[in-house]
Amino acid sequence: MIIIRNIILESDNKEKLRAKISKLIKRDDFDFEIFRKSIDSRKGIKFNYQVLIDLDLSDKEIKKIKGAQKFAYKDLSIEINNPPKEVAIVGSGPSGLFCAYVLAQNGVKVKVIERGEAIEDRIKTIENFKKTGKLNPESNIQFGEGGAGTYSDGKLTARSKDPRVRLVLETFHKNGAPDDILIDAKAHIGTDLLREVIVNMRKEIIKKGGEFLFSHHMDDIKIVNNNVKNLVINGENLSSDAYVLALGHSARDSFEILKDKIQIENKNFAVGFRIEHKRKTINDAQYNGKETDIDNNPLPQASYNLTYNDKNRNLSAYTFCMCPGGYVVNASSEESKLCVNGMSYHDRNGENSNSALIVTVGEDVYGHNLLDGMRFQRQVESKAYKLGNGKVPVQRFLDYKNNQVTVEFGNIKPSIEGSYQKSNLRGLYPANIEEMLIEAIEAMGRKLKGFNDDDAILSGVETRSSSPIRMLRDKENKAYGIDNLYVIGEGSGFSGGIVSSAIDGIKTAENILKRK
Repeated sequence: MIIIRNIILESDNKEKLRAKISKLIKRDDFDFEIFRKSIDSRKGIKFNYQVLIDLDLSDKEIKKIKGAQKFAYKDLSIEINNPPKEVAIVGSGPSGLFCAYVLAQNGVKVKVIERGEAIEDRIKTIENFKKTGKLNPESNIQFGEGGAGTYSDGKLTARSKDPRVRLVLETFHKNGAPDDILIDAKAHIGTDLLREVIVNMRKEIIKKGGEFLFSHHMDDIKIVNNNVKNLVINGENLSSDAYVLALGHSARDSFEILKDKIQIENKNFAVGFRIEHKRKTINDAQYNGKETDIDNNPLPQASYNLTYNDKNRNLSAYTFCMCPGGYVVNASSEESKLCVNGMSYHDRNGENSNSALIVTVGEDVYGHNLLDGMRFQRQVESKAYKLGNGKVPVQRFLDYKNNQVTVEFGNIKPSIEGSYQKSNLRGLYPANIEEMLIEAIEAMGRKLKGFNDDDAILSGVETRSSSPIRMLRDKENKAYGIDNLYVIGEGSGFSGGIVSSAIDGIKTAENILKRK
């Protein structure tokens, strides 16, 4: 098996791709598989392919083929020694779900404890919140089966070269995700399809002997002689052989419980707003006004990834969780507090595209006491709730610059699932962060035409970019000094996004299985 990288075409055409491969390898009798596909629009529309070809060639023959290398899919066989018979996993986001999935496949009985509801009920609860504003603090955009990522764009990108990336994609595909996630460099599932995939994974875990306890809250954790004795779940003791905390970045009450029981430290995170533009504006900017390739194949909805640094302020801004053709949602999880997130359906066909526009903050901004970052998040979210009277506060970029309430929208209307209110977002953040946000939008507009459109819509607040704390852990992902407790995923401060969190869960399952 060989892989050939950097095969460039001007269209997404499999026959033309085959012809180019044939020319490179100087033969016609071969089978190939697209391993990765990306679009480069810097100098016209170009498709960049990586392909796998089932050929047994010598090193000398491979060297003659431009961009070719031997390819061996790394064996991910798991070492199994004397693992615990039962493992309790708190949290069913990507890290907890994949940890449970791998353990269950290898004969370990897992008990997944989730404070929120199963997908089927969670959907109804969230729809009711959008319509009435009545929040369920235990089951919402942040909490429930699948975690916060279930109500997002379902991005499946990761910078990691870990072979487990492929395992994550293949697992999603096996459980119902579309074929294109296996090859698209910027793959996504979409919130609508991701819900179905997660339900299928749950059913597979149950089939293997696992159990899910939905609407079950961790009230406490009892640690004796450097071992977890039991968890307190819905007021009752729950014991297991080993424990995994896959809490997510918004489990603030759990952080309060853990701060005196395990080693935790503050970490940097980022805050800001959601920013919306017309989907067509972003597509035109990225594709130079083109809607198809040279063979008239429609181009996918365009995305972007922008950064800006100000050395004088010692601040960095960047876009995050970009949702082409997506929507902004009220992602609150605490009473009288408000935050937002972005999500897309699989077709990414909404009127607007949005992303988080955020600025990194550290202890110099939010304070040096443990959990001060979390308290800062809460303070900002309380201000946003009051500003919008419980609705998402929104503002035109021009009005934000001029520090005035938005009275009328321009050519961009908010794409928000739920209620919103025209507001003035100034004053929600410290002045230096507000100035940085304005400066960043203007600078990003010089990189991406239309990004600094005066009519762009800002909505607040984006405060849940990542966990405000890090749970210190050893190389096996165990909490320092506690032999049977693993801390993983976004809540632990060691991963971010669906794929990296899933990998963290897989690695933790491997560590548990090889324990002696």
